[in-house]
Amino acid sequence: MVGILAFRFEPINKKSLLKSLKGITHKLCKQHQIDLQDIGLIVHTGTYRQNFRQEPAFAAHLQQALKIGCEDISSSSKHVFSFDVLDGSCGPHHALETIADLLPTMDCKYALFTAGDYRPNKETEWNHNPISFVAIISKDGPLEILDCSFDYKQQNGFTSTAIMNKKYHSEAFTSDPEITNHRIEDDIFIASSEWLSGEQVSRFFEWAKSKNGIITHRIKNRNGRVSNLRWRVNIE
Repeated sequence: MVGILAFRFEPINKKSLLKSLKGITHKLCKQHQIDLQDIGLIVHTGTYRQNFRQEPAFAAHLQQALKIGCEDISSSSKHVFSFDVLDGSCGPHHALETIADLLPTMDCKYALFTAGDYRPNKETEWNHNPISFVAIISKDGPLEILDCSFDYKQQNGFTSTAIMNKKYHSEAFTSDPEITNHRIEDDIFIASSEWLSGEQVSRFFEWAKSKNGIITHRIKNRNGRVSNLRWRVNIE
């Protein structure tokens, strides 16, 4: 098992996503006396990329900015994994599940999970207030990841549209997007389908930190896919 040791988030505002995540990571590590060089895994998720580019991985840029494992390569070099996991609104769940699978097998103390969203270009309609989110994950922590499940049975043929170079681009779709409104049912936090990745995780963890016991974070994409990530919260 792995768990969230600490997390922090803030609006990106006029900063770049990279500068925002770098600054939050430094603040978080200083606050909790964590050595950056003890981080051996960096996984980033986000809904958009500038000009719709997906490579090179944003996590690799963040690793370079933080100067983690960037020394000259030698037989004794410390290895650091850094990569992105993308899956629209469900991206945070896939990314956290990936960390839960990898971190216990790695020779390092911590993993860094980041989420944030970039306006693809000036022409794209953008009605969001993007948030950058950072979490330090260890092999134990007060917010423990239990398991993740994905339901693709309800997936429809909806395809998102975009505006590039002032031209409207779309693909034919067979059904309308499914809109899910945020609500809480007992210990299940059901996210809004309109939230981007940074807002998804920041809102959930703000709610989770006041809970105890088994809780579930549920995300339903606009195309009908559902993911559930279950947690055990032990906050004294």
